Amino acid sequence: NHVSSICSTWGREHFKTFDGDVYQFPGMCEYNLVSDCHESHQGFSVHIKRKEKDGGPTISYLAVTINEHLFHLSKSKVTVNYEEVALPYHKGGVQVENNAVYIKLQSKVGFTIMWNRDDAVMVEIDNDFANQTCGLCGDFNGVPVYNEFIHNGRKISPIEFGNKHKTHRPNDDCEDPYEEEEELLETATVSDSCKKFQTTCEQTFLSKSWSSCTQLIKPEAYIQACVKDMCGCTNDSTNDFCVCSTLSEFSRQCSHAGGQPPNWRTPQFCAKQCPYNMVFEESGSPCMDTCTHQDTSSLCEDHKMDGCFCPSGTVFDDLSERGCIPQSECQCKHDKIYNPGEVFRQHREECTCFEGIWDCISLETPATCAIEEGSHFTTFDGKTFTFHGECYYTLAKVESKDKASPKFTLLAQLVPCAHQEYDTCLKALKILLNNDKNNVSEIT
Repeated sequence: NHVSSICSTWGREHFKTFDGDVYQFPGMCEYNLVSDCHESHQGFSVHIKRKEKDGGPTISYLAVTINEHLFHLSKSKVTVNYEEVALPYHKGGVQVENNAVYIKLQSKVGFTIMWNRDDAVMVEIDNDFANQTCGLCGDFNGVPVYNEFIHNGRKISPIEFGNKHKTHRPNDDCEDPYEEEEELLETATVSDSCKKFQTTCEQTFLSKSWSSCTQLIKPEAYIQACVKDMCGCTNDSTNDFCVCSTLSEFSRQCSHAGGQPPNWRTPQFCAKQCPYNMVFEESGSPCMDTCTHQDTSSLCEDHKMDGCFCPSGTVFDDLSERGCIPQSECQCKHDKIYNPGEVFRQHREECTCFEGIWDCISLETPATCAIEEGSHFTTFDGKTFTFHGECYYTLAKVESKDKASPKFTLLAQLVPCAHQEYDTCLKALKILLNNDKNNVSEIT
């Protein structure tokens, strides 16, 4: 259970701090979500900007600063220091990847960001930053309310707390939400007109199917968020955004806490579309087996999360992008793509593509040794040298490898050439079969 190191925002205006406070802040400016604030040199910061889209808020971009590098994440592209980069991006201790549901930024500085390209962002941070952060995510000191919602000894409202973390940008005339007569965090109540949704939300979150989650996470704050969501919708309680955003967040938090959220979505209720033939699951391993990396899931240490996954018994085809296929249909790659059963030959190997892996055998090819002009030699291994002699010399001697293979010795006679004073010539070859001096074949 590591929800105590996770901060998140979702839906119309909901936030959960590292320390577990759930509050509402409807600001639409750019705000500091989390930064390390206790260093003379700020190591990282995460800024967030919402905008209205089709009557509901969505996150338009995230601006992430890590040392001297600015990562700007939007739905259409990712830039690093204002230059667009292709994903996946791996450089300088930072990974930026995307899948069917999330854009993920992970830094060796010690934090991970997950954005669903819509309303929800999650930041998970190392415990090394305890009591060192500021922003809408809070101070990460492990104590609710203190000191996020205490200012100069007085309790402040979530609106005032949120407004303190506005990012001041040149020529930005964005206005903060109005602070007057805002309720304090612990006294926030649901209006009478919204109470009719209380029963619906309670029945959902307290149902038996969610029991593994409610045993790990107190559901009350999410029930209240659900009521506010449904109350804020325009007479359309079936609107997915109104009903689904807080359910989705509770499901994510449940996975982080080590629970098993149910597959609560249906084609008619909060449905999620997946590419190819992938299926959506509320809690699955984010490390997906592919044709080129078939053991990824077995080596995975990342916690489970919601997303699009391959059905059981299949792997993702990351070579030809055919979606999820049986491992037996996986292709192989070497300069080009080979289908299962196709053969690739190189040097002394013959490789057959089998379930995405090359199955190679060694090909025994004959080796040659040569004498040229009676003094220039080339060994079986390709080494060349020059030698002048006047005698019989052993060119090769072979002992029997098995009972069926013969023994033999090959001798060469070198002598001075008749008409060349300083050169030697090959005069004769002798072959001793079974190394028997009485069984000699001679070539002159």
